Amino acid sequence: MLQGICKYVLVGHSERRHLFGEIDSFIQAKVNSAINNGLTPILCVGETLHERETDQAFSVIVKQLETALSGLEPDSIATLIVAYEPVWAIGTGQAATGDLAQEIMGFIRETLSSLIGSRLAAEIPLLYGGSVTSENISQFSSQEDINGALVGGASLKSLDFLAIAKVIEGSQPSARETATKGLSEDSKPSGDGGDDEDQTYIAI
Repeated sequence: MLQGICKYVLVGHSERRHLFGEIDSFIQAKVNSAINNGLTPILCVGETLHERETDQAFSVIVKQLETALSGLEPDSIATLIVAYEPVWAIGTGQAATGDLAQEIMGFIRETLSSLIGSRLAAEIPLLYGGSVTSENISQFSSQEDINGALVGGASLKSLDFLAIAKVIEGSQPSARETATKGLSEDSKPSGDGGDDEDQTYIAI
């Protein structure tokens, strides 16, 4: 039904997990369905404040990834996008530091490498999504394993969202594609379109 209408779909968003009770096995079914129907899943993973304070962050994320991606061929996994949502930072005004986000997202990349190999894992865009603003985005976009942002409240203010997009594109000047949702074609940051360069992603 959505083919030709949209390209990306959020799966496993923290609100779906915690408010609607979507468990990892259900999210796995949604990932499979999205891929089988020509959509690119943006798979959201992340820990709660309690899980972080009790040193469960890494184990929680491993379980979320392994369950959601189980049964998929490596080439199929390589087509999706993964977003890290520190649940404790969403809508609270708190945000992880760039170094903390990189620690988790580097771990996500390593986990993906163990599942599908380092070559394919390197192709999967990783987004940071936790109270991203135009003021703090630069500390995230400059990190090695952060390829873009999953923007929440700041996407409701067009100038702020555009500022975030410009910072991300500017921090990764070799971007070959900017997948920006919520902006008109005229207001999207432009890329140079080369097929051999890294991608930059911004989603809401």
